Amino acid sequence: MRFRLPFVGTERKAHPAGASYYVDMGNSWTRVKDAKHYLQEGYQGNVVVYAAIQEIAMAIASLTVEVHNDEGLIDNHPALELLDRPNVTQGWSGLCKQLFVDYGIYGELALVRYPVNGRGEPSELWHLCPYDITVEPGRRGIPLKYVHKRQNVEIEFPVDQVTGRSALFFMKRYNPDNYWRGQSPLMAAALAGDLHNVGMQWNYRLLRNGARPPGIIKMLAGVSGESIARAREYFKRQIQGSENAGEIPMLPDGMEWQDIGKTPADMDYGGSLTKAEKLIARAYGVPLPLIDNDAATFNNMKEAKERFYTDTVIPMFQEFLDQLGNWLLPAYGERLRFAIDMDDIPALDPVRDRAYQRMKVAVGSKPILTQDEARLALGWDELGGAAAMLDPVDTVSNAAANMPQDENAIKAMVAMAYGKAD
Repeated sequence: MRFRLPFVGTERKAHPAGASYYVDMGNSWTRVKDAKHYLQEGYQGNVVVYAAIQEIAMAIASLTVEVHNDEGLIDNHPALELLDRPNVTQGWSGLCKQLFVDYGIYGELALVRYPVNGRGEPSELWHLCPYDITVEPGRRGIPLKYVHKRQNVEIEFPVDQVTGRSALFFMKRYNPDNYWRGQSPLMAAALAGDLHNVGMQWNYRLLRNGARPPGIIKMLAGVSGESIARAREYFKRQIQGSENAGEIPMLPDGMEWQDIGKTPADMDYGGSLTKAEKLIARAYGVPLPLIDNDAATFNNMKEAKERFYTDTVIPMFQEFLDQLGNWLLPAYGERLRFAIDMDDIPALDPVRDRAYQRMKVAVGSKPILTQDEARLALGWDELGGAAAMLDPVDTVSNAAANMPQDENAIKAMVAMAYGKAD
């Protein structure tokens, strides 16, 4: 009899859809514009886009990173020392700003570890611009390699097809139109950005021309082409340009000025720019009061900061730390992860105050939580002992009948919100 033995081979980790993900969609960031346009017309040419990206990058760079394992927080971990001084020219804040400026422009960010071929703990981390990186698709949902090319120097970073590991860390926003490349927020905000840019340029040209809208000059019939050319040169010389702003135009007999343009009020110029600013800010998840001082007040600035951190900054940075930890921390051991020190964020003080007041009520005169349960809900350590009691009146009074009234019992009752009379 012939027996078939089960095949035993190397474990392969791949996307369940398999080879259907081998779709080479090229390097384009959108159907109309490429990444260079997003950089030049967006980040470098639009003040709202620049302000929104800078607001996110600076907020993320100010957060404190922690390393945890299954037992809790680890102090003085070597991975934190690497993040604190990632390379010889930068600190963590500078590197972080570069990464998230790229993320705001391209929807992608990239890091490379040094030594590139080392399997141990890395000694340096360097930023790479996603614009210079080509992703070569693999056949199992994992890139085959990353290729970095700048100034005719090309470096390849292969990707392990079993573990997915590479010396290059590449993070991207989800792009339903391209599996291999990220989606820039400017893909959604491009029209609003163009509207804002064109509006600013139109206003600039209008002001340079003395805020005069365009018009035509009606002339008598039978005027020769030479006369029209002379009249055009005369008006260019005498009326157009910022140096002629405020001059009174004089028309000879047979000529009449007719306005064919619209004034800024007719076009609702200010309203259009404000609407474009709101759309751009919404695409980036930045509340408008943080960008436009006219929309800011003392009260809504606090609310805007809180919402900015809870809805945009913290989720974005935690996603980054999750992926960075999967890429970096295996070099230091198993079951390690990065986390944000939430207590070190001043903008979340109102959130902590509200949580504290809720817990204070919950352990009040008729407690539904013990102090230890409330402390755990606030992220604090347990006290133990009398603080763990749920019914302080019966428990403490029964204990008082059988034991002397020492200072420890009094402190325990005071800690549980009882007064001196109790």
